[in-house]
Amino acid sequence: MLKQFSVMLGVLLLSGCSFLYEDASESAQGEAVIDTTAADEPWMTGEFEAVNQHGEDVTSADLEGEWWLAKTIFTRCPTVCNVMSPNMAELQQEMEEAGVEARIVSFTVDPEFDTPEQLESYGESYGADFDSWDFLTGYEREDIQTYALDSFKAQVQEIPEQNDIMHPIRFFFVNPEGQVVRMYAGEDSFDAEVTVEDMQSVMEEN
Repeated sequence: MLKQFSVMLGVLLLSGCSFLYEDASESAQGEAVIDTTAADEPWMTGEFEAVNQHGEDVTSADLEGEWWLAKTIFTRCPTVCNVMSPNMAELQQEMEEAGVEARIVSFTVDPEFDTPEQLESYGESYGADFDSWDFLTGYEREDIQTYALDSFKAQVQEIPEQNDIMHPIRFFFVNPEGQVVRMYAGEDSFDAEVTVEDMQSVMEEN
């Protein structure tokens, strides 16, 4: 019953910059910052096992006790990733300048194509600092579909006729307990300074 409700919720809350990239994060009409702690139930991230751009094992256990930002990408994305990834790179730089210590985790939604080598090249193309930014693969497409729906209340779905994959367009801020406490605009309403200021405020309150 709960799983059926989660699926229905993921479908009903879909919206966004285009029908391909609709997700729960856009239910607040494109706000730059959304407080997810106001939800009736905490948004808790699930468990995962993956490898990063260097072929190193990364699991959900490695993130326990840390603040981290999550996003979904794929290297042959023809549209929104071309905006989201440079925005995240800008955000990483802003975080470093402000002294905000939080890891960034990008989950590929195209794990069959996105090898560690492919993800390393992709990250380098955007100037990612791999010391605090992992690009993850090494799981099945079904795994990331389930993880995104359970953790971020958003769908990942292949659109074969358009050579595209629908996926979340928000950045998800996760606290040390594994709860998603904020969603930040990853595309049109993105503002690195506003995002970092909110991150600092949230971290100071905890």
